[in-house]
Amino acid sequence: MSNPPWSEEIFACGNLPQENSEETHEEGSRLWEQYVHLADSVAGNEGIAGVTSLIRSLRVEEDFGAYQSSLSALQRFPRRILGTGVAESAEILAQIPECWSGNVLLLIVRLGEESTRAFNDAFVRMDSGTRLTLERLIAFHESNEWLAEDEDRGRLASP
Repeated sequence: MSNPPWSEEIFACGNLPQENSEETHEEGSRLWEQYVHLADSVAGNEGIAGVTSLIRSLRVEEDFGAYQSSLSALQRFPRRILGTGVAESAEILAQIPECWSGNVLLLIVRLGEESTRAFNDAFVRMDSGTRLTLERLIAFHESNEWLAEDEDRGRLASP
């Protein structure tokens, strides 16, 4: 499956300058605007590769609100594609800032049964190493902020 044409561009723009960085305010504003534009252009028909591209772009902790456009874009995907795509992005989820992996996992849970079931179906098909990575990430988020609510805990990667 090939990546959508905007995949590399949104990845590059997702590396938004952090406070106290050497990049100029002007460059940061340009990246922010381009990132939001690219995320807003997602129709939801870009398939699993589109889901993965959006998740992969969540690279820095301080996004100044830009990443909300990616979370909104993820909601435009069919629920089964979204759930499968998020699960298949397990290694990426483990590498992005925890606040964003938690947001993405919570999105799967809160969007309902179809996305959760697709996520769990993909989880069962994973190799044991990837499954363990995802189990650890889910356990972390269940014991902390993002999946700690009773109605959210135990819904992902459950038998």
